[in-house]
Amino acid sequence: MQKCPACKHENNPDSEKCCQCGSILKEKLDMRYEGANRRSQQCNRTIIDKVWRFFASVRNGMYILLLTLLATAIGTILPQRAYIPIGKLPKEFYESEYGMFGSLYHDLGFDQLYSSWWYMTLLGLLGASILVASIDRFFPLYRALKRQPVKRKQHFLKQLVYVRNKDITNPERLLKQLKERHYRIQQDGTDYLAEKNRFARWGPYVNHIGLLLVLLGAFLRLFPYFYQDEFVWIRDGETAIVPNTDQSLFIKNEKFRVDTYDDKDPKFEAAIEQEGRLIPKSFTTDVIIYEAEDHIAGETPELNELKKLQVSVNHPVKAAGYTIYQSGYQLNEFTSLTFRAENREGETADFLVSTENPQADYTLDNGLHAKLVDYYPDYQLDGNNIITATKYPRNPAFVFDITEDDKTERLFLAIDEVVPETGTDRFSVRTVDYDTHNVTGLSVKRDLTLPVFLLGGLIFMIGLIQGLYWQHRRVWLQKQEDGSYMIAGHTNKHASSFERELDRIFDSYDKGESS
Repeated sequence: MQKCPACKHENNPDSEKCCQCGSILKEKLDMRYEGANRRSQQCNRTIIDKVWRFFASVRNGMYILLLTLLATAIGTILPQRAYIPIGKLPKEFYESEYGMFGSLYHDLGFDQLYSSWWYMTLLGLLGASILVASIDRFFPLYRALKRQPVKRKQHFLKQLVYVRNKDITNPERLLKQLKERHYRIQQDGTDYLAEKNRFARWGPYVNHIGLLLVLLGAFLRLFPYFYQDEFVWIRDGETAIVPNTDQSLFIKNEKFRVDTYDDKDPKFEAAIEQEGRLIPKSFTTDVIIYEAEDHIAGETPELNELKKLQVSVNHPVKAAGYTIYQSGYQLNEFTSLTFRAENREGETADFLVSTENPQADYTLDNGLHAKLVDYYPDYQLDGNNIITATKYPRNPAFVFDITEDDKTERLFLAIDEVVPETGTDRFSVRTVDYDTHNVTGLSVKRDLTLPVFLLGGLIFMIGLIQGLYWQHRRVWLQKQEDGSYMIAGHTNKHASSFERELDRIFDSYDKGESS
């Protein structure tokens, strides 16, 4: 007899619940890992054992997962640097758009969170936790399931989910019904083991393989060979090298074109008037893709033409393993400005200043000397300070020291503005001409990690379906001394449906029917 821990009532030794108060008398056997001894459950002997035990802990794995999810969520609060407007300086963009919070977000490196070392460290710890926890459980479980004995001890069978005693006069008929329900039968003398859907036990481990592949795809994005997302500005007629391609890929901009909506069309007239400018409908670039032969860095490479293509918005093209997108443009970008300087005798001389690579010194025909002090490609005023909004020459300004004999005057020169910093106004300098060109903005991408992500996702879904829609079910039939059979069954989930299935089988057997 066994005594109820709640009401102290004496119950039958085989009873699972107290017949008086209904309390559970004994807990069912934990069969998650078949009672196999895992390494993480052994005594800690070395530092390796302690590290293994840490990563094998599901609780520690959940902590790492929550930290990773929290970090991932932080990265979605503001747009990542890759998605800010093209040409904007990150620091100024976040500060101007989001104030002090945006500035702090940038300073802490959250604008490049998904490629930061600490985020990758979290992913590495998560991957290590998944891998170690899987290995710690997989091999003991595999050995235990592979060597399942047909004969089991009585105290083991009594702790399973389904336990019955039944007189079975025709075991063959009962086994036939079990086979019809896809059970696989093993026999040892007069004892039997019926089993089906063992593969369902491996669902979580298949999930883990999928997750590890997804994490591997994230790590591979750190290497340029597997993942590149570059942006290049290319002026009309210019050939530019694509960054991070080992100086092997070049793109030439043969011609850039912009089509705008008709401002005379009534459908667009209001929108254009509200915008205050013509609205682009599409923009297209005719490009030539070149591949460079092996060459020493710094030398002019020999270019081999691969393809002539036309890139337009929403119509990317592919070449040399890369996908090229039309991502932006700049009309009438300055290439050079011509300034006219007049000395104290009224003599004038012109000098041309390149916006791409301005010279440091200019000696003029009228005896003046101009020395470049500072250059702002896209200048604007920030209070009393002069800053450059971008590194592109969209609104260029220069600071020059103009010298004649021993007299020097510092001037701030822009397209329509000349300011003498010294306040002496000795020399007259003004802009008399300028040259412009159009610039196309192309995104050049290569992503060899997508198949890894897709394969990882597919394997994860297979494991999910495998673990959710099937259950590992086993039924032991063990003959007792009185000739009856102890029937003990176990399933890893959905115990109630398992019990109903066995009840139907035994009811059908009692009625002498075939299932």
